[in-house]
Amino acid sequence: MAKVKISKVAKALADETRCKIFELIAKSKEISCKEITEKVGLKQPTISHHLKTLQESGIVNVRKEGQYHYFSVNERALEEFSNYITKFISKR
Repeated sequence: MAKVKISKVAKALADETRCKIFELIAKSKEISCKEITEKVGLKQPTISHHLKTLQESGIVNVRKEGQYHYFSVNERALEEFSNYITKFISKR
């Protein structure tokens, strides 16, 4: 995983709201923006902003169906990020 991508993932997960959103996505096979908005309790434009950041970091996938957007975890990107972090833990 490129260092630029590592930094994007780290920045995306550095925000408490994005962490909550990511956890919701990770606990679901797939979840809509509407469901996320209802569960987090913020306005839809705010949720969309956070989802865009997560998507741009590469750890979240989006699937469009009509007017709805469904989000899921990008398992490969998450595994690459985890492997990157694990390298430093195992060197201690």
